[in-house]
Amino acid sequence: MTDTSSSASRPGVSLARVAIVSAGVTAAAYLIAGAFTHWVDVTHRDSIHVSGSAHERITSDRAMWGATVHARGTTLTDAYAILARDVPRVRQFLIEHGIPEGDVRIGAVSTTELYAQDADGNAIVSQIIGFTLEQRVELTSEDIERVGQVAREVTQLIEGGVDVSSSAPEYIHSGLEEIKIRLVGSATADARARAEQVAEHADGSLGRLLSANVGVVQVNAADQTEVSWEGVYDRSSVEKDVMVVVRTEFVLE
Repeated sequence: MTDTSSSASRPGVSLARVAIVSAGVTAAAYLIAGAFTHWVDVTHRDSIHVSGSAHERITSDRAMWGATVHARGTTLTDAYAILARDVPRVRQFLIEHGIPEGDVRIGAVSTTELYAQDADGNAIVSQIIGFTLEQRVELTSEDIERVGQVAREVTQLIEGGVDVSSSAPEYIHSGLEEIKIRLVGSATADARARAEQVAEHADGSLGRLLSANVGVVQVNAADQTEVSWEGVYDRSSVEKDVMVVVRTEFVLE
């Protein structure tokens, strides 16, 4: 015989239990939420969090440029003879364009073996059919305009039979670290000024600085506003905008 006194045959009992459990969960959630809200209120009543920023337009004072000279031959000797002929031509080209000889650097030679291929295009490493040599020519100069001119006119070498590939010039500022330090101070002062305005309108007064967190420095091309967690460092433009953000916490009295 089925037990008619079981909870399965008495829905009222089940509903009551659910109601009790729900009420308990609701009460617990209310207590937890109340404690969290109280913690947030206390924090915001005792202190204030404000971000400040500072930025500065700078002009690069260094330019860097590089080109790679390529040579290919059926033997290593043949390839090197081509490289030994063309690298000095690139060097002379730079000197004739006003680049001081001491600003020019010649890198090491890299060698690549060329292999025959089977019908499927796979290399047959036992059959060397030639060699490719590469050598890097680089320069760093304070003459920004002259480096840009060299980069534009390197095609003259290609027209003269030199197998050379050129990279775009890069521009940097040698005093960037000092600029960053100065901007951190300016950004902190900006944060304090903002915090004082908030405190004044809240009928309070601003106390001491509790903490300051300096964000990553963003160095963008002029009038650009790209932001990255790792920081932006533009090297493609001469004119740059440097920005620093400082997140601060002050005592609110």
